[in-house]
Amino acid sequence: MTGFHGIHAILYALFDDQERLDRAAMRHQVEVCIAAGFHGMAALGHATEVLKLSEGERRTVMDWVAEDTAGRVPLALTICGTSVAEQVAQVKHAESVGADWVILQPPMVGSYGAAEYIRFFGRVAGTTNLPVAIQNAPAFMGRGLSSADIVDLTQQYPNIRLI
Repeated sequence: MTGFHGIHAILYALFDDQERLDRAAMRHQVEVCIAAGFHGMAALGHATEVLKLSEGERRTVMDWVAEDTAGRVPLALTICGTSVAEQVAQVKHAESVGADWVILQPPMVGSYGAAEYIRFFGRVAGTTNLPVAIQNAPAFMGRGLSSADIVDLTQQYPNIRLI
């Protein structure tokens, strides 16, 4: 990815009447966004209700969105999980399907000081050469980093480029 610009659509997880991810609806959503001129796509954030999806559903969304965008626009995939190992496995899957960058969410267990979150994000970011963003939304997630913490984080881990 050469740079970050423009408007990136955040995709929803769409389900059928059997409460399964709806392949046709997901594909249609991507096509509508591309036709509308969005500069990029992202999936598996709050709009996708990522924390309510199973691991298998998250991988399915990654697979489908990557297949449907097919390199036409930059693709970001949000990574969530309670451990470094879980997030690293998702980062590796995101890489394997062609994500252009990833967005890391803090683990939604426990409550820790900034230094622990910085170490956590750094351990995950250190496993990839992809650009990394941090979802820093304390009002929604109940945890977050200060401006000074973010400066420290990005100085320690240069591939963390977006907040």
